[in-house]
Amino acid sequence: MNAFAGIGPRVFVAALICLGLAVTPSRAETLRVAAGGVPPSLGNPYTATALPATELWLAIFDGLTRLDWRGGPRPGLALSWANPTPLTWRFTLRDNLTFHNGKAMTAESVAKVFSFLLSEDAASFLVARELTNIIRVVAIDPQTIQFSLRTPDAILPKRLSLVMVVDLDSWKERGIDEFTISPLGSGPYRLVDWGAGNTAARLVAFADSWRAPKGYDELEYRVVGNKTSRLQALYGGQVDIATGLSEDDVRDVEANGYAPYVTATTQIKSIALPNVRDGDHPLKDYRVRQALNYAVDKQAIADVILGGWVDIASQGAVSGISGFNPDLKPYPYDPDKARRLLEEAGYSDDIDLEIEFVATLTPLDPVLFQKVAQDLNSVGVRTSVRQIPFSDYLRKYVPNQWGNVDAFGLFWNSATFQDAIRPFEYFSCFRVNPFFCDEDVTADIRAVQTMADPAERETRMQAIMAKFHALAPAIWITNSAYVNATRRGISNFRMGPSGIVFEELKPAPKG
Repeated sequence: MNAFAGIGPRVFVAALICLGLAVTPSRAETLRVAAGGVPPSLGNPYTATALPATELWLAIFDGLTRLDWRGGPRPGLALSWANPTPLTWRFTLRDNLTFHNGKAMTAESVAKVFSFLLSEDAASFLVARELTNIIRVVAIDPQTIQFSLRTPDAILPKRLSLVMVVDLDSWKERGIDEFTISPLGSGPYRLVDWGAGNTAARLVAFADSWRAPKGYDELEYRVVGNKTSRLQALYGGQVDIATGLSEDDVRDVEANGYAPYVTATTQIKSIALPNVRDGDHPLKDYRVRQALNYAVDKQAIADVILGGWVDIASQGAVSGISGFNPDLKPYPYDPDKARRLLEEAGYSDDIDLEIEFVATLTPLDPVLFQKVAQDLNSVGVRTSVRQIPFSDYLRKYVPNQWGNVDAFGLFWNSATFQDAIRPFEYFSCFRVNPFFCDEDVTADIRAVQTMADPAERETRMQAIMAKFHALAPAIWITNSAYVNATRRGISNFRMGPSGIVFEELKPAPKG
């Protein structure tokens, strides 16, 4: 039940004040956002590669390239790029690029950032781990940067979208701790401060940005940890945008006169089924993994739990992503076939399955995993699910050490590069401490990593996806969706893979 239902407007405003949401007059030039949090590392953009951290970083920093859903790389700081030799890429910068402190950004400025990320000083940063194929980065003239690689990389322009360019001179002069409190980038907004307790970031428009804001002079990014409180802040006029909502909020948002935005993503919700095990574990048998896919009613999850805003997954990617195989169909809901496969594999009534997960994009994830457990129990797989904190999940994800748990929630995440190569590599023998390993597929992935011809690469990528479909290394469930809501009158709302594109938003005309 809504905790604020039935209370009068004055009491409601008082309740918001108690929640720490100060009541201030609405100013058309200020965009106020209620979000679940700010990046844990504040202004250090090298510690994460995905939402929610990247949303605020996207407002402060720029990368050489940018990604859109199901699209190739788009110009960022770089207007163009070329691959003159298999092991060389060159990127040409825009004219007149400027950091927030007024300092000109040149090819040398950008090359310094990459050289730093390739050094031992940055080895612990997550973004640096994406650059291990790069040998060196140099400025060959004031606007041209050259990358030298160990092996060919057909998706380097996509990969470099992860790297936000900072004023490295300021980083080194002030030290990382001070820099993260007052970061300097070249993005459409400059950070003023993070607010008391890092809970109310305030940013101002940077007119010299190549993507200068079109409608809002200021951005207030308020941390409101509870989803219901974010919605109530929107309804009470305290913020203009509420982020991180659920599919089941859409009708409520519309009924209250606000605008919901549901953005289908290129991430596939899945449950990883490890086959790298000690001893005789059921998940080492592909028939068991296939059976678990047949046992789950994914259509019910998509339609009932997730409100019909997503599609059931046929594989580890969606249409429009490199590697998506249009010939593959979803595993149908067929409990009888699931039982037959389990019996054929010798596990008709002898499987205990413990699944860990973390609620990431939506608070509905716990309901989803309970439904999966219910369906698996119905075919004789004794299943329990356990939600763990994101901090615990991250400690397992980064070193790829999942402990004794049988299976775990994990995205087939093509969003990072809008390309299936990333999840392919993750579900392969390439990983340190791999949880899933098939030598045949790994050889195919190794071959495709160095293919320069797009058509040949796509054919091989689709063949790899077909092999994964047969191996069933995961229970593929549905794609995911981001749900946000705005007050009426805000136009040009767009949610990209890294977050809301704040600089494109415009308020309703005055008067």
